[in-house]
Amino acid sequence: MQIEDDDGTIARFDGETCLGGFYAYADAVHWIRHKGGATDEDRLKLIYKATEYGKNNHIKVLFFDNNDKVMFETELGLKTEVYGSKDFFALMTVIILSMLFSSLLIALLDVASAAFNAVINTAIALISVPFLLYGVAVWRFRVIAEGEMITVQPGFGKKYRFHTAEITRIIRKTQKDIGWDTVLKVTIYIKNKHVTLKRSMDGVDDMDAFLLRHVDPEKIITKKRKS
Repeated sequence: MQIEDDDGTIARFDGETCLGGFYAYADAVHWIRHKGGATDEDRLKLIYKATEYGKNNHIKVLFFDNNDKVMFETELGLKTEVYGSKDFFALMTVIILSMLFSSLLIALLDVASAAFNAVINTAIALISVPFLLYGVAVWRFRVIAEGEMITVQPGFGKKYRFHTAEITRIIRKTQKDIGWDTVLKVTIYIKNKHVTLKRSMDGVDDMDAFLLRHVDPEKIITKKRKS
């Protein structure tokens, strides 16, 4: 990534792109143009600017220090989110609309008695309710990590927050996929609650990485599933 500030200073940071984001170590810098001698303060200003740009444009631009901590994560209020997949909502919509269309078609064609139509409509309503409730729960569910705080909005129930230091245990379930450990499920435990993040959710990999950075390794248990 090449970064330029308002004074015309240009630097290139070596890193990797993954899933639309850019990740680099903060000291992997090559100065292309600079007035006078480049200082560490100049490097930090460029990193701050690039990270802020990524935040404002909803792009993951993260720089890591020598301790593998994300730079300016707290200062810029960088957020890591997990929420229900949009594919799920599309599937639920198709299923419910298909059932409603079938009921309407039977009524319009008048191929069944009123009693039969009533039974069909009742059955469709009973089948649709669980889908709707589950859909609402998935739509409401969200986990947001910001700084050292994690906010959980359950599918049903009140929102609650806790500090990463309050986490008593994390259980990760992974599986090898083309040579890489893919996260299947992450369960976060605090004193009297726990929250589970699944592979089907958007942002689970980012949250897993956040937890690995912010939680004591002794509290993290990884269970590897055989391929």
